[in-house]
Amino acid sequence: MVMAKQLSWQATASFRAAILMSIIFSKYVECLTTAMSSSSSSSSPIKKVLVVGGNGRVGGSAARHIHILNEEAAGGGVVELILGGRSQSSFEGSKARITSQLREDKSIPTGLPRITFQSLDLTSSPSSLAEIIIRCGADCVVHTAGPFQQRTKPTLLEASIEAGVPYVDVCDEPPLCEAGKQLGDLAKANGVVAVTAAGIWPGASALMAAQATDELRRLDGDDNSPVDITMSFFTAGTGNAGATIVSATFLLLCQKALTIGGGKEVEKEPWTESKDVDFRGTQGVKTVRLLDNPDVFTLYNSVSNINSLSSRFATAPGVWNQLFGAMKTLVPRDILSNTDLMQGLSLFSLPIIRAVDKLVGATNAMRIDASSTKSGRKCTFIVTHDDLEQCVGLATAAFVLELIETGNEQIKPGVYYPAELPLESRQRILERVKRDAIVWEFDTSD
Repeated sequence: MVMAKQLSWQATASFRAAILMSIIFSKYVECLTTAMSSSSSSSSPIKKVLVVGGNGRVGGSAARHIHILNEEAAGGGVVELILGGRSQSSFEGSKARITSQLREDKSIPTGLPRITFQSLDLTSSPSSLAEIIIRCGADCVVHTAGPFQQRTKPTLLEASIEAGVPYVDVCDEPPLCEAGKQLGDLAKANGVVAVTAAGIWPGASALMAAQATDELRRLDGDDNSPVDITMSFFTAGTGNAGATIVSATFLLLCQKALTIGGGKEVEKEPWTESKDVDFRGTQGVKTVRLLDNPDVFTLYNSVSNINSLSSRFATAPGVWNQLFGAMKTLVPRDILSNTDLMQGLSLFSLPIIRAVDKLVGATNAMRIDASSTKSGRKCTFIVTHDDLEQCVGLATAAFVLELIETGNEQIKPGVYYPAELPLESRQRILERVKRDAIVWEFDTSD
């Protein structure tokens, strides 16, 4: 009996000791975890990126790729995505889509980002938008809410400068890009770096042209030798990029195509001067036609001594190209230039467009042909991705990450066209755009 009590007491004592050790160990782990978390937080602060238009296809892709590229960066820290728009319900759908796509991407090593909604209206004043930017704590603003055609005031850019926050947009309207550049002095005064026309094209395509030009001039031994540049683009269907891309194309059909000839600006009729271009890979030869592209405007105002420059486009299936030609010829200009009407037509046609997209795919191909008028040397730069929606988000995110990572240390405050960025920044952006490319060819010849 005594022995039984003794054994019972010993068991109880052992049990109490085990509990005490468990408590001590759990407290130790808790303290260690807190310390590690605190250390991680202090060394890797959260970067909040406000993606205006994030509920759309392009904005959603940009938001997703901002997270992906940040995760791939050494010491990238944590990114919180804030999707700015007017509709909470649209946000919920976009958030679910981004989250689903990130879960399916096995190349991402860590978890999902925090994604929140910020209500805003782009028709608000710059001061009102600046207050929203400051209130949500954004460290960078990304503007993807197109179409940009016929807009004249860079309201969100002005708001970002007022709030003192870096800014990137995918604007494809030259007059609007130029209006943004007029805010350069204000950006310098407020210590803000901003880049306009910074998607896949326009954007990365301008960096391709600048790199080809740099290489020709290096080989010529002349930093200012005159160059001829031809830009060609092909997108299968809508590239999965949504109704906004379609309506933007409709609007461009009533807009003169800016070209450069003899070193001077020359406006030409859109969807003319067809040319057969080999995009290599599975895309092969496509017939492209003149279409206004802000790359022409931004490059002409960024790169010295451009003798000639033009931009052409084609899509698939071939009937789409014929349809664009018919619309340009038969539909009155005042109808084609009606933004609301063209957006409505795009939305109405979306079921048919989506069905065609499934048949033809979403490939996006870009080709830059540059030649030196001094030496006759040629440089060709071809880049193809298998999905426009993905690569436009990737390219936009590459510009965003460059601004976030470098701050004002390598890029002085101001408003930039893509080709005006420092050489090192342009190279890093293109290296990120190279991710997932199925064709990446850079060749020179005499």
